[in-house]
Amino acid sequence: MKELLSRVLVAVAGIPALIFLIWQGGWYFFVLSAAIGLAGQWEMYRMSAEKGARAFQAPGYLITLLAMLYVMHPHPWITTTILLLFQFILLAEMFRNTASAILNLGATLNGILYPGLLAAALLWLRTESGNNGVSHPAAYILTVFVAIWANDTFAYFTGKSLGRRKLFERVSPKKSVEGLLGGIAGTFLVFFTVYFFQWYSLGGSEALFNSLIVGLAGPLGDLVESWFKRDSGLKDSSQILAAHGGILDRFDSLLFVAPFLVIFYSLY
Repeated sequence: MKELLSRVLVAVAGIPALIFLIWQGGWYFFVLSAAIGLAGQWEMYRMSAEKGARAFQAPGYLITLLAMLYVMHPHPWITTTILLLFQFILLAEMFRNTASAILNLGATLNGILYPGLLAAALLWLRTESGNNGVSHPAAYILTVFVAIWANDTFAYFTGKSLGRRKLFERVSPKKSVEGLLGGIAGTFLVFFTVYFFQWYSLGGSEALFNSLIVGLAGPLGDLVESWFKRDSGLKDSSQILAAHGGILDRFDSLLFVAPFLVIFYSLY
């Protein structure tokens, strides 16, 4: 009962705040993306520490933040600073003189690449996709959120009732092929509902590719995060969101979907 109440309270407070930040865009969405990226990065460093790694956290966080600033204002000084920070991390590890240099550097870079740069891709979708064919970026981002939720929901109930064949048992024993297909059906339902009713301008090919990208990349993102947690021996990435677990537990699919959508709209 206490866990259920905690889940409800987080949802009641979090969902309206999420919608507000998405709808406002600009620096409001920057704050949301940065919070997801930096908190997720902290969780990755926490998991890495369970494996004995000592990541250079401060420069790692700064690189993530600068990457997001570059999305908002692409100035050369930002890329120069990022390159210098990477050099600093390498030199600092050398002077630290530990027996686990490769492990430490790998943990530092993984924290930057996995939650950090993926969150920067999410920021790009809200701030720049309007210049690349998306008619209403705020409504589109909300659609992606709903599609990921539908994917999770349809996958859960389909897998629970029809699941027979394991999808990737070594990483996530409960996921099934049938659940994956049910989740894809859920994403198709969301995007093609938007397409048929034209709540904003979304073409048929856009609906198709978005459905496939979210339907396939979303579960992959969930598997990747499960793989990291299993390797580190942790049940949840953290307890930042109380009974909902950590940031990566809630946004793993979204983070993994974002760069694929960036690639799609960059080429569309």
